[in-house]
Amino acid sequence: MQLTKLNGVQKAAILLIALGSDLSSRVLKQDFQQSEIEQLTHEISNMIKIPVEVRNAVLDEFMELQKARDYLMHGGLNYAKELLEKAVGHTKATEILNKLTIDMKAIPFSSLRKTDPKQIYNFIREEHPQTIALILAHLTPEQSAVILGMLPQELQSEISRRIAIIDRFTPDIVRDVEFLLERKLSSVVQQDQTVVGGVQSLVDILNRVGRSAEKVILEGLEREDPVLAEEVKRRMFVFEDLIQLPDNFIQRVLKEVNSKDLVLAMRGANEEVNSRIYKNMSKRAAEMIKEEMEVMGPVRLKEVEKAQQKIVTIIRKLDESGEIIISRGGEDVIIV
Repeated sequence: MQLTKLNGVQKAAILLIALGSDLSSRVLKQDFQQSEIEQLTHEISNMIKIPVEVRNAVLDEFMELQKARDYLMHGGLNYAKELLEKAVGHTKATEILNKLTIDMKAIPFSSLRKTDPKQIYNFIREEHPQTIALILAHLTPEQSAVILGMLPQELQSEISRRIAIIDRFTPDIVRDVEFLLERKLSSVVQQDQTVVGGVQSLVDILNRVGRSAEKVILEGLEREDPVLAEEVKRRMFVFEDLIQLPDNFIQRVLKEVNSKDLVLAMRGANEEVNSRIYKNMSKRAAEMIKEEMEVMGPVRLKEVEKAQQKIVTIIRKLDESGEIIISRGGEDVIIV
């Protein structure tokens, strides 16, 4: 039994088992319909032995989603995103919010999210770039990355630019585009207003396309809209993503970093990031950084973010020169 292979019903069943019979029965009576109770009890009866690590992972995921839900209810999406990024980093925060927002509201083109991206490509490839951009903005980043990579190179940058500058679509526009697809995939959504696209949407897609496609798209954006291209590049790798790098790459990065910038950057980082940095320093260097952080007075958030961005710039330059490799989602990295 592996967490990644469990569906939502199976995870819910494991959660109920972990809660115990008394509490689980109260939850089922209050929050579930009869058909859902029958489905859950069927799953529970089929679970003979649940590994401790799987049970703990399900409980952790439930707590993360519940915490994120509370943040959303009290402060909205931006507030939730800010708090989660501080706690678990940008990548994990995005993953949690994606799961939660999918569950909390109907999403246009939701049926497409279960469709093979190659099939989607076959019936949207002849559409107008704006239509393709709208559809890709509604898909998962993984799906959009595959489709974007399959499109002709001369269209990739244009569609990427359109995804990045999309902010909101009225229901009429969404329905008009869905009408083009409803004969193949019946998916009609009625919604007051839908937030889609934007720079971060494009960044999530580019982080999952192959390196060559990314290069072509960014070069095209630089020609068409240099300011947008710089914003996209700035967001493609954030300071908290440093933990995704192997130890030898982190050590290479630290050689290029100014110690004052490092102290400031770590002042605003979470414990996981700082632990990885300390791990890749000499004991003496780590002690010196800790001492400087202890005696440092209050600092402005802007100064922390500026220092973190300097380090991110160094990381991207080392990646571009081939001295380190930033692993892209869905791309196997072979180091020889």
